[in-house]
Amino acid sequence: MSTPTGTDPRFTPEIGDDLPPGERPMIAVVRAIPGHEEQLAAAVVILAAAVRREPGCVEFRTFREAANPGVFHLYEIYTGTEAFRTHLTTAHVAHFFTELARHSTTDAKSLVQLVELPTAEEH
Repeated sequence: MSTPTGTDPRFTPEIGDDLPPGERPMIAVVRAIPGHEEQLAAAVVILAAAVRREPGCVEFRTFREAANPGVFHLYEIYTGTEAFRTHLTTAHVAHFFTELARHSTTDAKSLVQLVELPTAEEH
């Protein structure tokens, strides 16, 4: 496993070398410190705009829980593991990690790597 250099280790996930090839899907659940919901929402919006411009980003969608407005879900897909590693070294991710430190209770465990199941046709 490796962690990109120059990133905050509290928030930077370890990236396994055993992930399947191809697109790299994942989801992160980010929880705001009570009273910091709007600041964290603003940071998520700024991050999303920048990430969507990354060449390795296939999809980056953000959601806020309807019943709990201090909880955000970030759904991300990159072209592959290397694109995700590159994503973690960008200035906008470093800035977002600074905002996480100020406005959230999140750490690197909030990011979950996903493996897509085959469709019925692929079975």
